[in-house]
Amino acid sequence: MNTSKLTGVTRTVFVLTGTALTLYIGLATFGFVSSSKVHYANFVLAIMVLGAIHGVEVLLGEHARAGGFPARLRFRIGLLVLGATLAIAGALYVRIHAIRLDQIHPFFEEVDFYVGLVFLAGVLLLNWLHWGGLLTSLVLITILYFFFGDRVPIPLLMLPEYDPNFVMNYMGLGLAEGMFWFARVAADNIYFLIIYASILLGVGMLKLVIEIGKVAGNHVRGGAAFPAIIGSGIVASVMGQAVANVLLTGRLTIPMMKERGFRPNMAGAIEAVASTSGQIMPPVLGLAGFIIAVFLNVPYLDVALAGLIPALLFLSGVTIGVLAEALRSDLPTLNETIDRTVIVRLLPPFLISFGVVLYLLLGYYSPSYAGLLGITAALAACLFQGRHRPTRAELLEAFTDGLRLITLLSLLLIAIGPLAQTFQTTNLAQRLGVLFSQIVPDSTLLILGGAMVISLMLGMGLPTPVAYLVVALSLVPFIQGAGVEPLVAHFFVFYFAVFSTLTPPVAVSALAAAKVSGGTFVGTAVDAMKLMLTTFIIPFAFAYHPQLLHFPRLGADLIPPVLLVVFLQATTSAFCYGYLFVRLERVDRWLALALTVAGLALLTGWARVELSIFLVLAVVFAARVVYAKRSSMHRRTGDEVNG
Repeated sequence: MNTSKLTGVTRTVFVLTGTALTLYIGLATFGFVSSSKVHYANFVLAIMVLGAIHGVEVLLGEHARAGGFPARLRFRIGLLVLGATLAIAGALYVRIHAIRLDQIHPFFEEVDFYVGLVFLAGVLLLNWLHWGGLLTSLVLITILYFFFGDRVPIPLLMLPEYDPNFVMNYMGLGLAEGMFWFARVAADNIYFLIIYASILLGVGMLKLVIEIGKVAGNHVRGGAAFPAIIGSGIVASVMGQAVANVLLTGRLTIPMMKERGFRPNMAGAIEAVASTSGQIMPPVLGLAGFIIAVFLNVPYLDVALAGLIPALLFLSGVTIGVLAEALRSDLPTLNETIDRTVIVRLLPPFLISFGVVLYLLLGYYSPSYAGLLGITAALAACLFQGRHRPTRAELLEAFTDGLRLITLLSLLLIAIGPLAQTFQTTNLAQRLGVLFSQIVPDSTLLILGGAMVISLMLGMGLPTPVAYLVVALSLVPFIQGAGVEPLVAHFFVFYFAVFSTLTPPVAVSALAAAKVSGGTFVGTAVDAMKLMLTTFIIPFAFAYHPQLLHFPRLGADLIPPVLLVVFLQATTSAFCYGYLFVRLERVDRWLALALTVAGLALLTGWARVELSIFLVLAVVFAARVVYAKRSSMHRRTGDEVNG
């Protein structure tokens, strides 16, 4: 059998297996399957099988591209065979013995313990294949620390000698802990939301948001960026994955921006930043939003609503930066023909299904129930899309993409369960917090700054949910000790974990965008960071003004920090791009930077001294901008007269 036929067979097996799991989760959503330990054991077993089949798909694709079996591919094949065998065998054993293991834990038999080790090893190997060695190594180190922490020579980090069965209960054999901790989040919360997002793309949401972006882009300079800002932001808000979104929407938006005058690096940067915004944009908030809800023991909806105002401020900062670059470079409006039939035909399915999801979430129905009914509404409404109605093949491909994404995300959640469990059970979080307190002085601003740096560093090579999780477990208690509210502390580290996807030297979103745009990685990352600097203000803003996270409980106290944040976004953009209503001289750019610093001090203090300095700098800066604007107009008038 040749590679193409084998790929087709593998894909069919994957879809059939995924369909069976989807029906099973659907039955559980409506209460026909009890949410017991056996239920989650069934789910984990199915994910191991799907992860193995998807691994075959991935390796067959690599074989087709390589035209043979290079050493790296042979290694990955061995990794898949070993990891799939161990993971499926371990998960199957746990499923068969689920009731007994739940009754006797943590007093397991010897064979149970060794099967637990096999299970752990298999899960780690599958994650190494799909998510890379850095994540796997981090989880493995924490597992080894739990087992052998009594041998650590540092007194603060030394653990008592735990019984191996006690540790294994918290790693893989306890059906409510370890690998099963966040598996419940995957099965009960994100499963149908991810499938819903994929179905939306299948019924044409990407075409819809691109056309809506054209409507905005036809009225402003540099309007070619707005299909990316609006389209990628909306698509990413339901996908929740930055890199995947860059590759999905960037193939449409980046060429459009390049054709309208944007440099390749800037076009890639805009797409990367817009796609990143989806991880902080309700209703999905990536995976981290669900983990925040678990940690705080609050309904997920409360977390999603809290993120709305900061997300809108994020978009305002990006928009201000793009407009500054467009005006400085004298870029044209988009001037693109709008296909209104696309909007008329495709908008109702999106609004109807999205309305169903939001209504159910606002009614505190489960995310799984909301996602399932959202899928039903989208499929029913798409029948009336006329010539834009999706074909069965397109819907099947969308469903398959959703299965792939939920498989990968579930594998990730299962793998990081032991990591989170180690931090919690061994009190490692508090231990690391003590170390952190010895390094950072007792200052709220310095503590937040240190947490920002650590979040950015960890997120450079880790998936956003993992980077958030590690920092949340280790630093959030310490941040709370500085007087920051729990929800605010979690959102603070979450935001910078998201920002880390654009932070050099790794900047995975910028790397993906550079591949699409044809620009350089360094240039794209630098341009992306310029845009992102307008948004770095936001976490500090809600850390000192928690009312920014209190939506929908809004009051007049929300207005001053929102206005100040937008103002600082404009001054930051002026410094980065040298434009604010007019081209700025070098001294004016440095004055904009000084004004931004003074504004940040005001944002974190509201003291009279900070306010006085800020107002003086603002008046001087405004006067220089007005003078430069008038001088520019006079020069333009003189040129016209002489001409």
